[in-house]
Formats: sequence, structure tokens, C-alpha cells
Amino acid sequence: MPFMVWDDTYSVKVNRCDLEHQRLFGIINALQDAMSAGKGRNVVQRIVRELNAYAKTHFSSEEMLLERAGYPALARHRSEHQAFIAEVTHFEKSIANGNVLISVEVMDFLRRWLSNHILQTDRQYSEHLNRNGIK
Repeated sequence: MPFMVWDDTYSVKVNRCDLEHQRLFGIINALQDAMSAGKGRNVVQRIVRELNAYAKTHFSSEEMLLERAGYPALARHRSEHQAFIAEVTHFEKSIANGNVLISVEVMDFLRRWLSNHILQTDRQYSEHLNRNGIK
């Protein structure tokens, strides 16, 4: 069973964002699978690097939409993204320095942060973007 399961409760009613969120779920699931299977440092490091790179891509894309629509809470939203990137970058550096094990706490952080961010912070922009023609 996947570590994170996408369903419609996570939809922010913006197709592009939903697809990108689903991709983030997939990367986190791949990381969980690799850890559960005892994959080596190279595999785990590659997945964490992919997570970091894709999160940056997604956040940039999402922030561009928010900026284009004049979203009033963009600065706060952006700061949440930056905090996530800082944490994942820390994980990535830790693995590069030989700490192959990603703890249950790290995986719980990833699941909690992404779920909470989508269900709370991202949901707040849905209506604003939809009203501005972004669906």
C-alpha cells in the first residue's frame, strides 16, 4: 500500500497544481518504498534529490500562478515553500554525508507537511485562482 494516497480531498481545483501534487506524492512514495526495501545510499540520495528538485519546480510554478492572479497571501505561502525546501535540503546533505537512514520522523514530516500544506494553505488559494480564470 502506498505511503501517501491521492484522492479528491486533496484537490485544489487547479488542474496543474493537482497534477504536480500527485507527482510529489509519487516521489515520497518512491522514497518510502526504497527505505522499506533497504535500498542503498545511492538510490535514496537520488530520490531525495529528485524530491528537492521537483518541489522547487512545483513551488515556482505555483507561486507564478499566485503572482499572476494577485494572490494576497503570496509572501506567507512562499515562506512555507522555502521552509520545506530548507528541510529537504538538510535531508539531502545528511544523506550525502553518509547518513543513509531516513527515519520514521522524516517520512512523517514529509507526509504531514505535504498533506497539511495542500489541505490548508493551498486550499486557501483555490477560489482566488478560479475567480481569476485559473482552473
